[in-house]
Amino acid sequence: MGDSKKKNTIRDVAAQAGVSISTVSHVVNDTRFVEEETRQRILASIKALGYRPNQFARSLRGAGSRTLGLIISDIREDFFSAITKAIESAANGLGYAVILCDSEADAAKERLYLELLSEKGVEGIILAPIDSSIPPGAVEDDELPMVQIDRRCRGASLGYIGIENARFASEAVRYLASLGNRRIGYLGHESSISTMEERAFGYESAARELGLFDASLVNASAGRGKGASVAIGEWIESNPGMDAILCGNANICLETLDALSDLVLRGSTSTRVALATFDDLACFRFMDNPVVAVRQPTEDLGLAALGALMSRIKGEARAASPIEIVLPATLVRYGARPAGRGSAASDGGSRWLTN
Repeated sequence: MGDSKKKNTIRDVAAQAGVSISTVSHVVNDTRFVEEETRQRILASIKALGYRPNQFARSLRGAGSRTLGLIISDIREDFFSAITKAIESAANGLGYAVILCDSEADAAKERLYLELLSEKGVEGIILAPIDSSIPPGAVEDDELPMVQIDRRCRGASLGYIGIENARFASEAVRYLASLGNRRIGYLGHESSISTMEERAFGYESAARELGLFDASLVNASAGRGKGASVAIGEWIESNPGMDAILCGNANICLETLDALSDLVLRGSTSTRVALATFDDLACFRFMDNPVVAVRQPTEDLGLAALGALMSRIKGEARAASPIEIVLPATLVRYGARPAGRGSAASDGGSRWLTN
């Protein structure tokens, strides 16, 4: 018999029966055919462990729970906040509620949320995976519709909605070079994240093409949080003459601006360093430092992800043929205005705006 002091979960049943959580859920909720031998093994494990299914989730399964799961890595980031708002508003208009989970870039927490959402009976999940090499746990098959947003896990048969990260990283580097910069650095973090991997690749491709690549100017593991700007400042000081930097995201860019401000105050540098970054923040328009931002279509990304998920839920798309949607981004110049304030310019087929 199960331990009376411990409330066993669907995860415990799945582990003892040697099946996925989704398979246990199908047996409990009678939502899909399961081989009789497997079904009996699951029922035996349920009895042995004294597992009691969530009756509320179970009652919703038959007619559809009208709930969706959304797992992001950091709600504090403007990018994910905007995507969350777009998805939640549109889903609500379709009669769905959204359960928001913040994995905090923690693989164990991400897996826990995937299992929890599956157990609670959501009809589908939108996920921003934190590691491109580790397939998401709990739902690695076609049993629960799921699509990836912004980031992707390679090898997982899931839909993907994002932008051309490598392309826009390369174009940002070319723009920095067009301003006369010749020592262009790169600041990223968590190379296991697919977006960072792609942006670093785009940076290196363009730098090599321009004959400007220098491995000493690459910092693919810039710190975050307390002490990050200090570490970035030390890296800048260790590379004298660096005149431009591509930042992997807006948070890194803000830390870099803080580091540059401190270096100027301490008299360590008097040179203005041009910056390019992924993600656009309202505060950039007030910066004296020249910045070019890759503005991602956050609302469109969220709506596209929701549309792709609903197609899976309705059976209009299959996991065997995952949907892939790549949307265009816009590069926005701040500080340096070669085309004049408020005007738009065309550059290599990209959409450019000057502010």
